[in-house]
Amino acid sequence: MNATPADHLPTRAGWVALRIVLLLEVVGGAWLLWNVVVGFFASAGEPLGSRLSLLLAVVIWWVWIAATAWGAWKHRASWVRGSAITIHVLLFAAATGILQGLLGPQTVLGLELLVLALAGFVAAVLAKPDAPAEPQG
Repeated sequence: MNATPADHLPTRAGWVALRIVLLLEVVGGAWLLWNVVVGFFASAGEPLGSRLSLLLAVVIWWVWIAATAWGAWKHRASWVRGSAITIHVLLFAAATGILQGLLGPQTVLGLELLVLALAGFVAAVLAKPDAPAEPQG
């Protein structure tokens, strides 16, 4: 009897950690999206193009993370790993940008995002998709 990757402790731990990290990102992303929507309507004096592009970027980003989290919770599909690795590489870049002062003031948020990016990346690497059942015979 061959064991599927889901039977291995590092794989199970990777999926649990990845689900937790993605859930934190969905909740934090919802908070960020809410603030961007409020800011979109509050700053009516600024050009519509820049406000709209920021709003659309945050909406697309949040939908991407929510879809990846849904895939991790429901199916453990193979595409979830690639999506999660990409998300966390980009999150790492954003965190280092914050820590260098390029994307806003240097805050504890940069360190928090850096830890979240590293944890999510390691979890995504450990989380292997379920292997199809091999035929007996």
